[in-house]
Amino acid sequence: MKSSEEKYQMDYTHSEGPWVETAVKLVVRKADLDADFVSRTLSLPPTKVQHPGSDQRGRASSDDGLWILQVHERSPGGVGDQLRSLLDRLEPRSSSLAELALQGYDIRLDLFGFVGRGATFVLDPEVVRKAAALRVPVTVTTSVSDR
Repeated sequence: MKSSEEKYQMDYTHSEGPWVETAVKLVVRKADLDADFVSRTLSLPPTKVQHPGSDQRGRASSDDGLWILQVHERSPGGVGDQLRSLLDRLEPRSSSLAELALQGYDIRLDLFGFVGRGATFVLDPEVVRKAAALRVPVTVTTSVSDR
């Protein structure tokens, strides 16, 4: 017969898995955003532009303008590989990013993913070093499902 302590002891397993449906992007924001100027300065086309004063459906709003460059590939390395891919494109343009920041543009790298209980992502130290060298804030945004 089991002791009362053994009877009430629960097995606890914790599994960790990677983030899913990840997105890594450079976001350039300004109330009077000039998307063409940002594209020329960075010598890169955006994957998405939201003009100042309009929301995603084109309706009038008080939102700032957004110029976004997003990594779309589904890399086997998830967030880490996506960030590495974006940084490889941005590293040669670090002085252009600094120029935009001096002109009042808010610039950040955004890491996004759907996460479940115990979800993780790992960034290689070299990727962290490259991100820090750009002198651009990194934000991490998650979406959690209660399912």
